[in-house]
Amino acid sequence: MRRLSIARSLRLALLGLAVVLATIAGIGVSALYGARQRYENRLGDAYGLQASAGRLLAAGVVAEAARATPERARAQRAFEQELGQARRLARGDTPSEQLVGRASTGGAGTRAAAAALSARQATRIADARRDARHDTRIAVAAVVAGGVLALLAALALVAAMVAALRRPLDALVTATGRLATGDLEARVAEDGPGELQALGRSFNAMASDLQGATERIEGERARLDTTIRSLNDGLLIVGADGTVQHANPRARELLSDPSILPPIDQALAGEVTLEHDGRTLVVTAARLAGVAGVAWTVRDATDRARLERLKTEFVATASHELRSPLTSIKGFIELLAADRTLGERQAEFVNIISLSTNRLVDLVNDLLDVARVEAGRAEIHRRPTDLRDIVREVVALMRPRIDDKGQSLELALPAQLPRALADPARLRQILTNLLTNAHLYTAPGGTLSVALRADERFVVLEVADDGRGMTDEEARQAFDRFYRGRDGEGPGSGLGLAIVQSLVELHGGTIALDTAPEQGTRFTIAIPRAPDIDGDGAGGAREALRGKRVLVIDDEPAIADLIAQRLAPFEVEAVIVHSGDAALERLRCEQFDAVTLDILMPGMSGFEVLRQLRADSELRAVPVVVVSVFSGQEALSGEWVVSKPIDAEELVDSLGAAVLAGRVRVLVVGRAEVRPELEPALDELGIEHEWVTSAAAAARLCQERHFEVALLDASLPRPEAALAALDLRGRRLRRSVVVFSAGDDAPGLARLDAEPVALDQAGATVLGLLQAG
Repeated sequence: MRRLSIARSLRLALLGLAVVLATIAGIGVSALYGARQRYENRLGDAYGLQASAGRLLAAGVVAEAARATPERARAQRAFEQELGQARRLARGDTPSEQLVGRASTGGAGTRAAAAALSARQATRIADARRDARHDTRIAVAAVVAGGVLALLAALALVAAMVAALRRPLDALVTATGRLATGDLEARVAEDGPGELQALGRSFNAMASDLQGATERIEGERARLDTTIRSLNDGLLIVGADGTVQHANPRARELLSDPSILPPIDQALAGEVTLEHDGRTLVVTAARLAGVAGVAWTVRDATDRARLERLKTEFVATASHELRSPLTSIKGFIELLAADRTLGERQAEFVNIISLSTNRLVDLVNDLLDVARVEAGRAEIHRRPTDLRDIVREVVALMRPRIDDKGQSLELALPAQLPRALADPARLRQILTNLLTNAHLYTAPGGTLSVALRADERFVVLEVADDGRGMTDEEARQAFDRFYRGRDGEGPGSGLGLAIVQSLVELHGGTIALDTAPEQGTRFTIAIPRAPDIDGDGAGGAREALRGKRVLVIDDEPAIADLIAQRLAPFEVEAVIVHSGDAALERLRCEQFDAVTLDILMPGMSGFEVLRQLRADSELRAVPVVVVSVFSGQEALSGEWVVSKPIDAEELVDSLGAAVLAGRVRVLVVGRAEVRPELEPALDELGIEHEWVTSAAAAARLCQERHFEVALLDASLPRPEAALAALDLRGRRLRRSVVVFSAGDDAPGLARLDAEPVALDQAGATVLGLLQAG
């Protein structure tokens, strides 16, 4: 049967109690009313009979006095009338009836009976009052007794209900405690009122679900633990206090000393490579959500690093071993082609060999570019570049081929265009690839176009054609390596667009493709704009080089002479040496403003020269520009590099920028409001500096200039982001960051884990670092 709910039970109990109390109250009131009514009736009868006794006495006296008068009859009738009234009033009271009967004799008997009748009524009145008080007490006692009994019944009912509620609640509390301590088998009986039955069912269902969820979690935990233990990567959980809370076996194997972990900010920003116990380890970190801890992953990259080195060596070897015979083949074929004694058939063969050789050279160059990109070794040397000059050069080379096919080429080159921060050689490669594709995939008589424009952040290059266009599938795979579209039809190796995309991304730019079948194709490339260095662009760097004394170190006399000739227009005094030993000897006894250094030299290599320069307190401040065919840029991190064959403008710009870096050595990342206070102090100390107010601006400037010391405002909104953006590469001096505080609240100090210097001491601290460096 369905049990009543607690609310319904209470309502029924209260209703029953109200009915009982109302009944008792009604009975009590009825008894009191009856007693009062009887009392009033008896009083009325007694008082009426007492008055009638008085009138009867008066009527008897009058009748006795009028016995001998004519009024005798009327007096007698009045007496009889009062006597009858007294009898009626005395009815029901025997003593009163007897006294009324005695009063009918007349005379003295009447007077005596009337007096006795009056006295009898006084007695009746007293008896009525006594009886009324008695009946009232009885009624009140009955009401009180009934109320007490009803209250006791109510208490008993409440006690019974509480007991009915308490038993399942106690069971529920006990089961809840067991569940909280981990006893997932705890259950309760589903009895009691309806609500408690529903609560019991809900608790049992919750306990069953919790037991099932816990079993699933334990199963997942066991599988996760097995997975973590079997990982080939190490995993460490480090608490807020720096203690290792958990480490899988692989982590213990790879990382015997957790103290070598890199700073948390570096690991949070990306992969950090370190050497430990003869292994190359790649470390990353992630903060644990909801708890103060960090999860560290440690990967053994020893094999990968070895393979990367092998790949780098292969790229360097292939650059020499493949290009050298191809250069010979190409040169001799060109000599044969120039021989006028060849017959028509022989000339045709030579022409075919020449075309195939050129194709092979292009393919080797593309393969080497792809290998460099995959290995992360693709080199770009960005400097302020006018894209209009690049477009004119490439168009001049492509014009004969375009005209031969009867195509038209439209140029849109604005008269005023900001320069891009780019590698000119790589831009020529990008534009040549795009324009070649447009030429090849556009029918004779078609139209090609090249346009330049600029916005606030980028210089934009657009290359378009009205050729056959691409399908959606071709557009999706256009930048995939070796993809040539339409079942592999068409010329080329399928590497051109992949290389273009990689080179654009290396410049920090973007490339977009807009195409449709038979509607033509448009490539839109955005290259970051070049900043205005020292207010006059590259001119500032070149003027900084004018009149300087430069030591040229190269084992090939022809190359050394070429470098000297490139510097001559800027009145540079170039001193040439052909070995590392001779270079160090000249540097230790003479004064030079800068050095150009070849890496691959016999005897003492450029690496050893660079190492000794940076270890010498007298020479470490000399700006160095590496001029070499060496491709291992990772070994030259932080140095100015110009690749061979030498681009004259790149050489001058890099050498001038390196000289400038000797003057502007400090980067300040701070709020605009503290600049009026700090900047005069830096100027007074003769510290040339650049000032930026954000992490993004700091990262951009660090890519364009080389700085030795950074001043970081601890009260920046996100100081840890600014710290991560710093790349202090200037002349390989000791890398330093000075955190300063203006005395206000600096919320970023805890994240920086740094002890700031006062604002008024920041300049002196930086000057001390520069003088010590």
